Amino acid sequence: MNEIKAVEADSKAVAVEYLRSMGMNLPQRYEAQFIELCKAYQLNPFKRECYAVGYGERWNIITGYEVYIKRAERTGKLDGWECAVEGSGNDMVAKLTIYRKDWQHPFHHFVLYREAVQRTKDGSVNSMWAKMGSFMLRKVCIAQGFRLCFPDELGGMPYTSDELPEVNVTPQSEYHDYQASAEPTAQRPQEAPGDGQPTESAMRLDGILSEYSKFITGKPLELANEALASGDEAKIAAMVDRCVNYLKNCKVWKGAD
Repeated sequence: MNEIKAVEADSKAVAVEYLRSMGMNLPQRYEAQFIELCKAYQLNPFKRECYAVGYGERWNIITGYEVYIKRAERTGKLDGWECAVEGSGNDMVAKLTIYRKDWQHPFHHFVLYREAVQRTKDGSVNSMWAKMGSFMLRKVCIAQGFRLCFPDELGGMPYTSDELPEVNVTPQSEYHDYQASAEPTAQRPQEAPGDGQPTESAMRLDGILSEYSKFITGKPLELANEALASGDEAKIAAMVDRCVNYLKNCKVWKGAD
């Protein structure tokens, strides 16, 4: 019991230090949510296991899909997994298979592109999904599937950025039963119609940081997080350009020019 309390206290201290060092002045309720999530799931925001994206006076608390995989591996029950995308355009479907050592049969999950794709307020597909639709769909499928397959370990954790809509709609999902056991605001604040939506630049920068987490580290990551925390559209858009140019120079950029 004392070891659990020590781990929770350490996670809380790390979360508080992260908010202070990044200069993130979250409103009190969002700050409390962020700290409690880090404490409850031992998430380290310095490793981008949990982070907050600001848009106006509102914030989304987000995790990366890689965190789900790492946590599943940590249980010792994961016996391999595979995810493939079939079809094209609106007919694309991502299919995930997860093998658990303690289950006789494999776990299967699939996500349809037309249900998961993110759109802007005018109804058009946002830039990240337009450029890397199959990759984005695969990430959504992995996140949803691992939460369903490991509900005790992953149920109630924050969503990934790929699952958060840009318009005022309810995200397509099959895991509402698991959400019911968590605090309603601990996973994602309820949005008000209209202005309280993440901008396309913020969502794109967040996607770049998640996809290229092995390359954007240290000071560049710190500056990118500061841009997201500011909620300043011009600053975030400029940071997107800087990250893209940096990745191109590293010859690892996979997106369109």
